[in-house]
Amino acid sequence: MSYYFLLLLSMLAALTALYTLRLGRDYERRTQRVLSRPKMGFSPTTCLIMACKGDEPGLEKNIAAMLHQEYEDYCSVIVTDDTEDPAYSVAESVIARYPNSKAMLITSKSHLHASGKVSALLTALEKNKAEVYAFLDSDSFAPPNWLSELVDPLSDPSIGATTGYRWYFPSQNKFWSHVQSAWNAFGTSLLFDDRYNFPWGGAMAARADILNKIKITEVWSTAVSDDLSLNAALREYGFRIFFLPQCMVASISNITFPNFIRWATNQTALVRAYYRRLWNYALAVFAFSNLAFALGVASVLAGLLLRPTWFIPAFLLLLPSPIGVLRSKARSDLFKRLMPAMKSQFELAPHLECIASLIVPWIMSYCILKSSRIQEIEWRGHTYKLATS
Repeated sequence: MSYYFLLLLSMLAALTALYTLRLGRDYERRTQRVLSRPKMGFSPTTCLIMACKGDEPGLEKNIAAMLHQEYEDYCSVIVTDDTEDPAYSVAESVIARYPNSKAMLITSKSHLHASGKVSALLTALEKNKAEVYAFLDSDSFAPPNWLSELVDPLSDPSIGATTGYRWYFPSQNKFWSHVQSAWNAFGTSLLFDDRYNFPWGGAMAARADILNKIKITEVWSTAVSDDLSLNAALREYGFRIFFLPQCMVASISNITFPNFIRWATNQTALVRAYYRRLWNYALAVFAFSNLAFALGVASVLAGLLLRPTWFIPAFLLLLPSPIGVLRSKARSDLFKRLMPAMKSQFELAPHLECIASLIVPWIMSYCILKSSRIQEIEWRGHTYKLATS
């Protein structure tokens, strides 16, 4: 490869990396604008739905938080596969402790062509009427003001859904839990971008009239992914997705390497099936990032073996890596301020966070390439075929 061509490529890589620092500052400004947005006082009758399967870590605490939202007119609906599911007895016990809460525990009706989670959500929609439906994952802890913050912007008729997002916290300081957290955190950088954002199924809300307009029961009747299929339907009808960084929820991670790779690949395969535009964007971004790093290492070797001028493109090509670590640290600091109750968890092992942020681009590339050949995924004991985008 020509030295001067590589030099031009390295300059492009460095400029792109520096531009991401500006994007990081823009992200913080947009976060501040959302936080300072005047409240509309919009608080219609809301149904908060949680689909549960198995006795997950923190399930009891998460259900209790669901029942104690600072929101006047809402009911909670918890759905399990059947009464034999361990989650059923956990939910039953928590509901019994808080008899004044408006809570309902039901079992899911089977929907032949939908995933287990989507079937649970459809069952809840069929059995409960409300002006707004909100959705919370069973492995997610929501602070008391979460529901009111999530629902309020829905007064704007152009907003199809509001969304929070998840932050993974390692329960035992395991390395692959930190990698899962870093992998997941990359998604937050897209949530203000109307071209690539999406409602995340574990912390989202939508008005009933909009769900009816986009025919959500029809959309979900054949869906594997609840949120990505909802995203496609909302975009088809011209609705916006509105991200609320103050609506982040906390999830505990205790994942092993094989389970993490399986989980990350499944997530990427779902994006490819339901949101090809985002998958293509990720493919381009991470391919360029990893190519730049590989050429940077090669340039270092050329500088050692040939002539010192090769260290110039080497420096520029490797510059995106430390900048990526800085952006990861800035992102972590931002959400630490937004989730003050989890401050100690954010500060658990910053060195592992840095290492995780360096290897995530390579794992992303692996998952993207592998997902291109996946026709079906296994999720919680079931196998689902993925439709072509």
